[in-house]
Parts: sequence; C-alpha cells; structure tokens
Amino acid sequence: MCSYNTEAFIQKAIECIVQQTYTDWELIISDDKSTDNTINIIKSFKDQRIRLYEHTENKGYVANKNRAFTYATGDLLTQLDADDTCPTNRLEKQVAVFTNSPDVKICGSNYTIIDTTGNLLQTWQYDSDSLITELQLNYPFWFPGLMFRKELKTEFGLFAEYFNGIYGDDHYWTMRVNKKYPVYFIKDALYGYRINPNSLTNVFDKPRKLIAQDIIAELYRQLTETNSDYLSTGNEKKMLAFEDGLYNNKKLMAERYRMWAAKAIDKRHWQQAIGLLKKCWGTGRADSAAYRTLLYYFKKRYLGIN
Repeated sequence: MCSYNTEAFIQKAIECIVQQTYTDWELIISDDKSTDNTINIIKSFKDQRIRLYEHTENKGYVANKNRAFTYATGDLLTQLDADDTCPTNRLEKQVAVFTNSPDVKICGSNYTIIDTTGNLLQTWQYDSDSLITELQLNYPFWFPGLMFRKELKTEFGLFAEYFNGIYGDDHYWTMRVNKKYPVYFIKDALYGYRINPNSLTNVFDKPRKLIAQDIIAELYRQLTETNSDYLSTGNEKKMLAFEDGLYNNKKLMAERYRMWAAKAIDKRHWQQAIGLLKKCWGTGRADSAAYRTLLYYFKKRYLGIN
C-alpha cells in the first residue's frame, strides 16, 4: 500500500486487509512523506503484520510503489491503493487460484467502481473465470488488484519510473508479463476502485498526463507488432521523441485538453477548466465536442445543472 496524504480513506483501506478471511499476510505501507494525519492513522493499528516505512522525501507514486514491493517478503505479491477497498474474501480467493493452479503466474479479478463515500457506481457481470492470453488495451481488472508470484518481479523488474507523475506504469508492466504468461481472471468483483477527485488519474498537474493513454497505446502497438518496445530495450530517447510528436499533433492535443477540462468541471475547478478550454481553442483544432464542453461549463458553474 502506497500512502501520501490519504487521511480521508486509508483507515478503511487498512481495515479491509485486517478483516481478510485469509490471515497469512503482511501489509507493507510505504509512505511518501505525508503531511496530513495519514501516519497517525496507520500507527493506530497495532497489528504486527502491518509494517510502515516512512520516507524523508517525496519520490512520486511509481518510485514509492517500487519501494513497497522491494520491502515485501511474501511468495505472492499484490496491492491495495490507500483510497480503495476490497471485500474480506479477496486474498482467500486469489491465493486459492495459485494453490490450485501451480502454473498460474498472475491473477486479476473483476472490480467495482465506488464514490468517495463508498457507494457503488458501477460493476460488471461475467459468467465464469477465464484466461487472458493476449495483450489488451482495456483489461477487465483494475491493475493494483493483480496478484502475482514473486519471481515475476525478478523476471520483469518492477514498474517503469518513466511513468512517474502520470499513470500507465502498471498497464505497461502487465502487458509485458501477458506477452509471455496468461493472466487468470476471476469473475468475482474483488477490488473496489474509488473515484477520488484528488487521485493521480484525476488531478491535472503535469502536461504529460494529457498523453498518458497515447503512450500506453503506442507501447501496446510495439509489443503486439514487434514483440518488443522502446522502454524495455532502454531506448527512452525514442519514446520521448514519440511524445514530442504527440504534442505537435494539434487535433489530438485539442481533444486531450477538452477531456481534462471536462474532468476539472466535474470537480468544480473552474479556473483550471477554463484554462484548459482556452488551450483547446489555442490549438486551432477545437471541434463540436469542445463547444459542448464549454456549454457544460456554463451550465454547471452558473446554472447548477448536472
């Protein structure tokens, strides 16, 4: 579990692990120099299976996650984000897959989407468990909920810090693993992803976030067409050149600015929303969707219409 200023949710996240029906676990919490009450909440738990590592400088989510996995000693590794939840039988069901199928290397599950107060927003229905044998741009699981054998950490390394400050590191890592090994998919929803307006995927604080999904799409293309990719071969310069090409694609950037403006409107971040919409028009390639988003801005801000 990675923590950074998650005082609003981390108690619930820890309780989800403490209450698991499978009890042979260790919970590694790697804190990225929180400045709120997060540390005090963690320390309020007296369970000896919980191990807290406090760091003296903020390294960012991916680097912090890598530290957490480095500290882990178990044969099976998994994650729960500090603002997410899971049912009490999550570990039991996932561990059973590895116990019953020694050839399985990695296991994900169905998941639910919840709001900030824990209310169910969305879930999916599947008839049975399955094996995912081909790379996906849209996997049916939420990546932190993956459980995997520790030897994958040795074989594929941890998560690429190329993604620090954006997102997609776990998707990329999963594609690399899935290129060699099938992913066992459990049809039951064993992970609760919380729509947190302050999470990494919802806060616009870095221009690279505009193109994170395009970076993943390009790495997916490389892996499926060439069996390799720029990052795994150490050719980060070519990946950065690809990013430059995206920034110069005005039509693409207009849509990305519009998309993040819509997210800002949903969070009532009016100044950021209008700033992103201005950037959208500044590309000279704004389309009808941009006008609809501007109308949404005025309705939401001045008329209170959702």
